[in-house]
Amino acid sequence: MLESRIVRSSIVLITLFSILVSCPAIPARASEDAAHYAGWALEAYPDLSGDDMLAMVQRLASHGANVAWIGHNNPGVVDPDKVEPGLSYAVYEAYLDAADPRHEAAAAVIAAQHRMLAACRRVGIRAVLPVGYQIQMGQRWNEAHPGHLRLDAQGRPLDIYGGGVSASFYSPLYRRDIEAYYRWLDAEFVVPYRDVILMLNLADEPLGGDYSAQAEAAFRAQTGFGFEQAGDDPSRQRLVGRFQSRYVVEYAIYSARLWASIRPGLPVTMSFDGAQARQTWTMPDVEALFRDTPSNFVVTFDAYPRDGLPHVALSDGDLAGLYLLGRSLGLYSARYDRPLWLWAAANSWGLSQASPDPGTVSDAVANGLYLALLVRQAAGDAGPGAASHLQGIVYWNYNVKEQGLYNDTHSTAYDVETMFARVSEALPRLRQLMGAPPAHPDVLILAPPARAHQEIGAQRAAVLLEVQPYQRLAILAKEGLDAAVVSSLEGWSLAGLRAVVVLSPAAGYLPASDLARLRAFLDGGGKVVASPDVGAALRELDAAPAELAYGGLVVRHGNLYVAQQGIAVLFEDRRHDVLAAFWQDCLGLNAVQPGYRLVTSRYALYYHIGSGPVTIEVDLPYEAYGYRYDDEGRAVERLHGSRLTVTLARREYILLRRDPWAWPWLV
Repeated sequence: MLESRIVRSSIVLITLFSILVSCPAIPARASEDAAHYAGWALEAYPDLSGDDMLAMVQRLASHGANVAWIGHNNPGVVDPDKVEPGLSYAVYEAYLDAADPRHEAAAAVIAAQHRMLAACRRVGIRAVLPVGYQIQMGQRWNEAHPGHLRLDAQGRPLDIYGGGVSASFYSPLYRRDIEAYYRWLDAEFVVPYRDVILMLNLADEPLGGDYSAQAEAAFRAQTGFGFEQAGDDPSRQRLVGRFQSRYVVEYAIYSARLWASIRPGLPVTMSFDGAQARQTWTMPDVEALFRDTPSNFVVTFDAYPRDGLPHVALSDGDLAGLYLLGRSLGLYSARYDRPLWLWAAANSWGLSQASPDPGTVSDAVANGLYLALLVRQAAGDAGPGAASHLQGIVYWNYNVKEQGLYNDTHSTAYDVETMFARVSEALPRLRQLMGAPPAHPDVLILAPPARAHQEIGAQRAAVLLEVQPYQRLAILAKEGLDAAVVSSLEGWSLAGLRAVVVLSPAAGYLPASDLARLRAFLDGGGKVVASPDVGAALRELDAAPAELAYGGLVVRHGNLYVAQQGIAVLFEDRRHDVLAAFWQDCLGLNAVQPGYRLVTSRYALYYHIGSGPVTIEVDLPYEAYGYRYDDEGRAVERLHGSRLTVTLARREYILLRRDPWAWPWLV
């Protein structure tokens, strides 16, 4: 009898498991985990009624969203009919003055924000409320205070990518007026909607530096000399570059501290430009945003597959840079115990809809999936059980004019309703992935900021200056390695690392402490990839046995690999014939796969953007189950096992989850 009951129970369990495996997705309630959020960004247009907004928010919530990120005011002017209307200083200024010809327009914008927040309250989901764009104060303020604007090195108002002129946040007039605006916001919105507002977004896309008189006065107070007095002195140029790279960091610090004094306990964020970050990591300094800002500050990055104009197609360089950025953000979040939010793309700009190779539904869904997994891969050395604090992923954008999922003016390769359905289905899964177990990095990419700072100072750059070859490091990005970028080795644990890759042509850019840690890492058996000058600073190369290897691209001195034609050459994805052995010896890669793979202790994601079909060999350390998804995001092939051969067509992916019923019984 006992044996028969065991058999019957086993049959029931096996049957139940089969049912679970056969389901492409198991919907979860939007309120399943209050610590994690996934939803859509949406615009509170003044011509939308309260009922319109309520219906829109209800639709999002009923399809899996538990957060609404309200659209910002880009640019920060008063215009209720423009593409992206929202709150800003200029709107507040016009609203307070009943005689201002912009007053009625400002009142319409403000009323729309009230209606949207009220709709979120009725539906029962939280909202992020943006209150500014860059450091823009509006045309009237700019005209009244021309001596208090951000400037480039030639003394011209800094108009970044044509997005509008900003104030210098070092200006005492700016600080006086922005505090008055923030205190009005607290009374007008924060107090009455404290149960709804999850956090405030103080600025979208703040980036670049400042060569204004106010900024120079702050620089002179720090260094004792002005910008032009740096001249050709490399040490002074580095100080100029450091100041400019930290400009937006200092703006974030000032703004967050001000809000901490106004409304203690209220989280505030700024949504930073992921396009610049994945190329340069400077202006602002990415790691410093986590390391140096106050505890009430939350870091947000837009992290679209391609962040730029819609007529340019997605490239492997875009994704390589994004993968490195995503892992590094996770590492910083864990190390500095700071929360993080990301934006994914389900719209024509992020998916290159006007290009010859437009993205489709699967690219949007995969964008959210790989962001969640990338961030969770890295936990660093923050202690037992440490993990990145990925709090939310929101998709840009549900209804923004000209480029949103709805209201788009482009012809799209995807069906709008299919896109909405597939992305919405993925939202509960994203919240699950945000809670996946973290991992420790395999590789640290050491990129000393002194090199970039010196270039910024030498060129008096104000916005964008690409120095390091991040987007060429494909093998470190796409092959499942947990590789992250750090500005220094100070404070990071090197235990368990496969290798350290040093992105510096000269040892002089590295502090003595980093060189000492690299020597100790080598002495302990760790592997280091470096330039000849850095290699010579780590070991006496003439006295050490040397081996010219890997097609002459490397001189190997034991576990020190000295690049002969630049570091980036060793990690490009087009040199399989000569570098496969190097990738195996140095990184432990037994086989390089087509596409992009991510393997964690619980999930595996393989994603292919190429035009032709490719065959991938899945070799996992555990039994897993899941599906191959086509370019419309549909589950089309059921998969189960630890060793699989799968063919992926253009824009297809597979997502596998560790089988909790299989040996070993760990999840």
